[in-house]
Amino acid sequence: MKDGEFAIYLGKEYSAGKIEKGKIVLRSTDIEDVKNGFEPCKPFNIKYIEDKIVCMKFVNSPEITEYFIIRTMAFYKGFEFQVVEKTEDKLSIEATGGDCREWKRLGMKCIEKYVYQKWINKNEAEIKIVKENLKL
Repeated sequence: MKDGEFAIYLGKEYSAGKIEKGKIVLRSTDIEDVKNGFEPCKPFNIKYIEDKIVCMKFVNSPEITEYFIIRTMAFYKGFEFQVVEKTEDKLSIEATGGDCREWKRLGMKCIEKYVYQKWINKNEAEIKIVKENLKL
């Protein structure tokens, strides 16, 4: 599952995040990116990225050609939910806000205030990957 914020820098896609106005951190799993000014770092994992992050670079937003978020969505029993976790045959769907009576009717559990979650079989939902461009 590939979810999260991403940026296109020098024609290549990177896991990314805004750190302050006009500044973006790029995270790479490819140590060869040090040739493009990335700094090696202690390898670490972040959610939804399979390989370890091995180098990072801080850039100004004008250096980025595209900045976007990818979300995996599930259409389940007439509602659209964000997929927050998955296994080979199951999905964990989440609702934030909305009508809690509906979420309870669907068998969802309240995991924190206004957040409801449920594991479902993959074949019970239609899956859609949504890409939304973000402002730099």
